[in-house]
Amino acid sequence: MKLKDIKTLITSGTIILAVGLYLLFAKPTDERPLTNDSVLQQTTNDGSQNNTPSKEEKHYSITPELAMNETGKQMIDVEFISANDGDTMSVKMDGQKQRVRLLMIDTTEMNYGKGDPMPYAEEAKQLTTQLLEDAKSIQLLFDKGPEKDKYDRLLAYVFVDGVSLHEVLLSEGLAAVRYVNKPNNSLEDELRKIQQKAEAEKLNIWAHENYLQKDGFHPEEVKK
Repeated sequence: MKLKDIKTLITSGTIILAVGLYLLFAKPTDERPLTNDSVLQQTTNDGSQNNTPSKEEKHYSITPELAMNETGKQMIDVEFISANDGDTMSVKMDGQKQRVRLLMIDTTEMNYGKGDPMPYAEEAKQLTTQLLEDAKSIQLLFDKGPEKDKYDRLLAYVFVDGVSLHEVLLSEGLAAVRYVNKPNNSLEDELRKIQQKAEAEKLNIWAHENYLQKDGFHPEEVKK
């Protein structure tokens, strides 16, 4: 064997040995693809990390099936136009623009033209707007009573991709159960249970004692 061949053999053997050692000791990699369900951290607009689970990652109790069974009504497909605040929005239904007021829940007021927004009003509006803008499906559900209030607004439950908007707002502590009028109260018990959990955890509006009183929200209690 020539010297040249011996050098080639040694070089090849070294390379093979190095590859073998790498495969033996290298840490295994996770080859599973990333999915929305496996990634809990979400990046916000400013680049920071948000650990709050998305609505798809939470468990919600008020399903469309439950709501339709309790009310005896059917879902109506609508298109989102805009949100006035957390509990009031404009939609397109049957080609016509309609204002919608969420049944039995109340978010704090934006106070357009009257002063500063109440504490948590902007957060409630932002959450409602984001959910409705991103939705693939938006549906209204009427209850057993009047379908409109004295302001000619539709009184309804709203479902966003099969998730109750009422439940999302209540579970985040951004809304309270109010203005309950029979027979438009088929889901009252379910809504109160959700609110009780947010109250116990002192989320947002419930972090301030006496913010919500019998006659409404009192911003001065938040500023104390």
